[in-house]
Formats: sequence, C-alpha cells, structure tokens
Amino acid sequence: QARLRKSSKQNFLSIKMKWLQLILNAFLKYQQGRSLMPKNTESLIGLLISILVIIIAVANGIAIGYALIVVWCIMAYVFYRKGYQPKELLNLSWTGAKTSIVVMQIFLLIGWLIAMWQAAGIIPMIIATGIDLIDPSLFIACAFLLTAIVSMLLGTAFGTVGTIGIVLITMARAGNIPENIVAGAIIAGAYFGDRNGPLSSSASLVAALTHTKVSSNIPLMFKAGLPALVISTVLYLILSQWFPLNYENSLLSDTIHFIFNIDWTLWIPVIIVIGLLPLKVSIRWPIGVSALAAAILAYTNQGATLSDLGWYTLTGFELPHYNPLADIIHGGGLQTMFIPTLSIFMATAISGMLEGVGFWNDVRQLLERAKTRSDVFAANVGLALLTGAVGCSQAIAVVMTHSIMRITYAQRGIQDEDVMLDFENSGILIAPLLPWNIAAYVPIVMMGTSTAGYVPFAFFLYLVPLLYWLRLRNQDQPIIR
Repeated sequence: QARLRKSSKQNFLSIKMKWLQLILNAFLKYQQGRSLMPKNTESLIGLLISILVIIIAVANGIAIGYALIVVWCIMAYVFYRKGYQPKELLNLSWTGAKTSIVVMQIFLLIGWLIAMWQAAGIIPMIIATGIDLIDPSLFIACAFLLTAIVSMLLGTAFGTVGTIGIVLITMARAGNIPENIVAGAIIAGAYFGDRNGPLSSSASLVAALTHTKVSSNIPLMFKAGLPALVISTVLYLILSQWFPLNYENSLLSDTIHFIFNIDWTLWIPVIIVIGLLPLKVSIRWPIGVSALAAAILAYTNQGATLSDLGWYTLTGFELPHYNPLADIIHGGGLQTMFIPTLSIFMATAISGMLEGVGFWNDVRQLLERAKTRSDVFAANVGLALLTGAVGCSQAIAVVMTHSIMRITYAQRGIQDEDVMLDFENSGILIAPLLPWNIAAYVPIVMMGTSTAGYVPFAFFLYLVPLLYWLRLRNQDQPIIR
C-alpha cells in the first residue's frame, strides 16, 4: 500500500508538472506574440475607435467636423496616458492645424463664389445654354468628360466642382436624373483632371515627394489611367441611355430667361476664372475676383440690393418658395462651408498630433511583409485608406503615406517614376472615395448631394488602382533587397 501511495503521488506530481509546463509554454507564446505586435497597440486601438466614430457619423448624417472633434479627444487621451502633456499635444495639433488656414480661406471663397454666380444669373445662363447644346441621351457621359476637361485646364477639383459641377448637378435635378449617378461622374471627372492636369497642386505635390517632374509624369499618368478612362466613359454612356435628361417643363430655358436678365456680360466672371487660374497666382485670386465681379453683375443686372448680397454671402442664394426655379437654383454661402472648414482644421490638427508623437513609426514594421511589387502597391493603397480616413485630406494622405513608405521603396530599389505612379494611382484617387475626407466632402457640400451615394458611380477613382494592381500582379517577381 505504501508503494501504491508513493506511485500515485509520483503520477500526480507528473501530471501537475505537465500542466505547469503547458501553462508556461502558453505564457511564453503569449509573450512572444506580444513582442511581434506593434508596440503602439493602445494607439492603434484608439485609431480604430476613431475610424468607427467617423463611419457612425457618416451613416447617421452627423457633420464630419463634429466627429473629428471627438476623434481628436480620443487620440489626445490615448497619448496623454502614454505620458504626453496636454500643452505638448495642443502645440503639436496647432503645428498641423495652422497649415490648413489657406485651404480654409479657399473654402470660404468658393462658398461666396457659388452664391454670387447664382445671384448674378451665371449658373442659370450656363444651364440654359447647356440645355440647347447637350444631347439628353449623352448627359451623364458628358458630365464626366466635361468636368475632366475643365479640371485638366484649371488644375483644381474644387474649382471644377464649384463651377461646372454645380451647373451639371443643377441640370440633373431639373432633368430628373438620379443625383448620385451624376455626382459620381462629376467627382470622378474632377479628380481625373486633378490627377493628370499640368496645373494640378496634387500632381506638383507627388512630383516633389518623388523627385520627378510634372511635365514628364503626365504622359506616364495618362497611359496608366487610359484603360480606366475608356471603361468609365463606356459605363457612363450606358447609364446615359438608361437615365437621359427628361425636362418635364420644356420651357425651362424660357423660364430662366424670364426670371433672370441674361446677357453677354454674365460670361465675364467665367472668363476671369478661366483666364487667371492658369497663371501662377494663388487660387484665392481668381475665385475672389470672379465672385466680386459676379456680385457687381447681380447688383446691376438682377436688381439685387447690397443687403441681399450680404445675406446671400452668409446663407447662400435662394429664390422665393413660389418661384418655379426655387428647387433648382440655390446654394452657396459661407454658412455651407462652415463644416468643411472645421473639418479640415480638425483633420490637420489630428495629423499634426499623430506625426509629432511618432505614431506612424510602428506601422513601418508591417511593410516588411511586402515581398513583390504588387504587394508594395497594395500596402500603399492600404496606408492611403488609413491615412486618408484619419487625416481626412488628400494631401495629408499622400504626405503621411510617403513618409511611412519612402524607406521601403528605397530599400527595394523601385524607380522614382514607378513610385510616382504608385502615389498617383492610390492616395490621390482614394481620398475622394472616402465621404468624410475633405476631397469628397467639399464637393458633396457644394453640390448638395447625399454623403456616400456617389461612391458606386465614381468609376474612374477605383478602376485606376484596381487595373494598375492587376497589371503589377501579372508582372510580379520577388523583389531583391
């Protein structure tokens, strides 16, 4: 019995040791797993919660600017727990936010421009002209191609949407075409020119980051984007046949001429924008001068009083509710640009804080998994989505992604021209697909359309990255470091 008790005790100890060994191995694996995870796990969790806050805000129609205030508070709290003082976080945020002041001024000027163009009768005049010139069964395709051409000439997506884009979306409303389809075509066309235009600020930004020249980049960008351009145009032609312009009131053009005093002088503000934008002056000048000229014409041609013009400037242009054009001709004003200006201010503040605390440093280790050329581009797209979602700005998305990936591109010996194409085919076009990003949010506000309804119809914006990735994947070979 003593031997039996001794044997039983040894078996119990053996089983106990095995369990302790299993627990120890599990603990060691857990520790090893923790060491493989990014050290900034708390910050990444805060980031994911922030993105969730933004998505919830978009889904519920809550203004993005207010959501970004919440996001800033979340990330500031995370970094405060990590040892950063509130004053230091505020200084880092202001360093980023002050870069948005010029952009905020442009937003306010665009709001003024739209209101004055409406009050002067410029947008109604262009609508009346377009009714006579554009084939109703080709309207959606024309909306895409016209905005693409204008954006190529002007070099600004915002300026394009704020001028020809407003006219086209207003025509779509009058012609009973689903607004989301036309909004998608307009935004896609605007960013076609923003990507490829010789005067584009985004093209200049990418060229500066990648040490290339805009003049030599344009043919490469056009060639890379040509398949997407052709497919997009065909899709818009099909949609144009399904949804042609249908003016229930065939006297719309006559109604415009009856309500507004239309003459050749109304083309002056348009000529000012077209003439000054190509010059190497701040975009504030052509927009501001054109808006001022339109205000003068609204006073002299349409009989608007100074108090009317002041009210339109603040709240936007509106016709009396009984006017037959009241639902078509309206919009603009500084009030409509309050949320976009708040959004860009908070977005750049968040960006400055993240950059200042070195948040993105831990993300770089994840890029080691990119083994092929298509993997590197896929990583670029993923980072562009992340930085565009958090930074809420096209420029921030590109600059942040480049800051994170530049070492990866250098280590893999990828040529500058190919690096340029990666950025032109990712962040530049992905930012406008995020409804809360300023690249999309400002055009949406200017056109007065739904927050995310345009996304499925902005074909060019997601066809370019997809087709470019497929091309790289077909040519894939492991990258030798």
